[in-house]
Amino acid sequence: MTPEFRRLVAVDFQRHRLAALGVALVGTFGVGYLADDRGFDTTTAFFAGIGYFALVFLWGTRQAAECVIQEINARTWDAQRMSSLSAWGMAWSKFAGATAFTWAGGAVCLAFYAAAHFGEWGPYQTLLRVFLYVVSGFFGQAVCFLIGLSVIQRRRQFGRVQVASYQFMGLLAALPPLYAGLSLTGGESILDLIIWYGRYITFAQFTIATMAVFSLWTLVGAWALMRAELQEPVGPWVWIAFTLFAMAYFAGIKNFPVGPSLQLAKITVPNMPTLTLGVGLAIAFTAAYVEPKDRLRLAQLERDLAFGRWRAAAVLFPRSAIALVLATLGAIVALVIDGAASRQLPGLATGLAAMALFAVRDIAFIYWLCLGRIDGRGEGMAAAVLAVGYVPLPMLLGLIGFGPLLAAFLPVPDAPPWLTVALPVIEAALMLWLLGRRWRRL
Repeated sequence: MTPEFRRLVAVDFQRHRLAALGVALVGTFGVGYLADDRGFDTTTAFFAGIGYFALVFLWGTRQAAECVIQEINARTWDAQRMSSLSAWGMAWSKFAGATAFTWAGGAVCLAFYAAAHFGEWGPYQTLLRVFLYVVSGFFGQAVCFLIGLSVIQRRRQFGRVQVASYQFMGLLAALPPLYAGLSLTGGESILDLIIWYGRYITFAQFTIATMAVFSLWTLVGAWALMRAELQEPVGPWVWIAFTLFAMAYFAGIKNFPVGPSLQLAKITVPNMPTLTLGVGLAIAFTAAYVEPKDRLRLAQLERDLAFGRWRAAAVLFPRSAIALVLATLGAIVALVIDGAASRQLPGLATGLAAMALFAVRDIAFIYWLCLGRIDGRGEGMAAAVLAVGYVPLPMLLGLIGFGPLLAAFLPVPDAPPWLTVALPVIEAALMLWLLGRRWRRL
C-alpha cells in the first residue's frame, strides 16, 4: 500500500465515522428485520438497495469526482505531484482511498440485499444481481474519477456545481445499464438474449462484462491523465488502442434484447459499418469536448510538425482528430468485412461519408469557437448550437417544405446521393477554412 492510500484510509476510517456508519446500518436493517416479521424479506431488500445507492452511487461518485479537485482547491496538489509516487501509484491510491469507506458500507448493504432475495431467486440469480450492482457502482465511480482528472488539465478552479455535473455524468454512465440489466436478469428466452459476434449471451451477463471491461479502460485512461498531470509524456498509443477496442467491441452487436413484448421485436440494430463509425465518432466528439485547446499547446504542436519532431507532435496531437481518422478507417474495414452491408452499396457508403464529414465540420466548429476565446472554453455554447442544428432546425425545415435542405444538417436516406455528400463537403471545407483563418490571425 502506498503512503497516499494509507493517508486517505486513515482519514476516512476514523472511529467516529465508523461508529456513525455502524449505527446507521444497524438501525436501518434492524427496522427492516422487524418490519419483515423478524426475517429478511422485501423491506430489508428495499432498505439495502436504497443504502447501497446512497453510499456507492451518490457518496462514492462524489468522492471519486473530487478527490483530486479537493487537493487543487486546498493548494496541496502541487506538493503531492512532487512526491516519489509513480503515475499509476498516485492514480489508484487516490481512487481506491477516496472510495474505500463507501464500499465498506456498500458491501454490508449488498450482503443484506442478497440475504433477503436468496430464497426467492436462488444462488445464481442472486449472485448475478449482486455483480450487476458491484460492477455498475465501480464503473460510475471510475468514470467520475476519470472526468475529474480530465478537467484539471484545462482549469484550476472548481465549485460545487462543476463537481456535481461531473458526478451526474458518472451516474448517467452507470445507472441506465444497471436498470436495463436488472430488468432482464434471468431472461433466457430468445427475446432476452443479445447476439454478439454470433454468440447468444444473456443481457445481464453482457452488461456485467461490458461495464467491467470499460471500467478497466477507465482506470487505464486515469493512469494516462495522471502521467500528463505529473509532467510525463503521454503518447497516443493508449488512446488509439482504446478507440479500436471500443469500435470492435460494439460492432459485434447484432440485436437488442426486447423482453416479452412482441411489439418491441421490430427494433433493428445498425449494421457493422454504421456501428463502427458511430462509436468512433462518439469517442471523437467526447475528446473534442474534454481535450485542452489552449493556444500555446497548439502553437507548440505546429512547431513540432514544422520541424519534423514527430514524437513530440504525437504527444500534443488532438485526440479527437485521431479518433476521427480511426473511425473512418474502421468503417471502411467493416464495410469490406460485412457482406450484408456491402450489398447495400453505394447508398450505405454515401451515408457513412456524410456522417464522417459532418463530424469534421462539427469538431472544427468546436475548435473555432474555443479558439475565439482567451480562456479556450466554448464547449457549452458549441454543444447548444450543434443541438439546435441537429434537432429543431431540421424539424422546422421539414415542416415548411424544405425537405431537400435537410441533407445540410444530417444524412437523409431519401436525398439524392450527390446532394448527401456535396453539402457536407462544402460545410466541412468552409469550417476548416474558417478555423485555419482564425488560427493564422491568432
